[in-house]
Amino acid sequence: MRKTTFPALILLLASPLCGQEHGAPKAEPKGKATSSAAPSDNPDSPSAALAELQSGNSRFVNSKRSRTLETAKDAGRRGELAKGQSPFAVIVTCSDSRVPDNLVFDQEMGRLFTIRVAGELLEPGGIASVDYAVEHLGSKVVIVLGHASCGAVKAVRDAKGKPLPGNLWAFQAGMAGLLETNPADPNEDGAAYLARLVEQNAKRQAQILVDRSAEVRHLVGSDKVWVVPAVYDLASGKVSFFKPLSVAEASHH
Repeated sequence: MRKTTFPALILLLASPLCGQEHGAPKAEPKGKATSSAAPSDNPDSPSAALAELQSGNSRFVNSKRSRTLETAKDAGRRGELAKGQSPFAVIVTCSDSRVPDNLVFDQEMGRLFTIRVAGELLEPGGIASVDYAVEHLGSKVVIVLGHASCGAVKAVRDAKGKPLPGNLWAFQAGMAGLLETNPADPNEDGAAYLARLVEQNAKRQAQILVDRSAEVRHLVGSDKVWVVPAVYDLASGKVSFFKPLSVAEASHH
């Protein structure tokens, strides 16, 4: 498999000091950042990784969290992770305080590589972070997670094309084309329209990742990594997962 060489600074910042729909072949962990102290129960394929996230979300929805309640293991876990990390999943999600991804998927520290930005916008820094996780840390699945009542999506919707003030214009830049390709339906109310935009934004951001990252596209094409859009419901706690993207669906190469 083709390797990507990252600048030394990226490797330093990412060091321990800083801290269902089809099958997939087993991919060996890559890079020196993967530690032998990593949990032996890490999923070893995209399908297994997605299944673990689905199982963890089910535990969360049903108030049966287990991994995130084992606090007696925290000290030992910190010691293991000081030697290296091998998160099995990447979660690209909104900064919203109501979306605590470790709890939502019931995964303890060290198992999820999380990128949080309002609207789960995938800009160069976020894409580079995903590249690092899948190439050097061996992550098997990337979840691009939108959520109900997303304030960033709502702001873009309500602006109706007029520039948002200050740095909020970045939301419009990151969601360029969202409103144009998903116009309001006169037969749906505002809440339904927002829910539709939230879902479409998650799918668009996942597509942006595949389109703009040669590394992710290569791994998706060889079925060693899945990129899966999803939406989190604030009230129920349930995550709805959509179909994993394929390279054939990428609009730009």
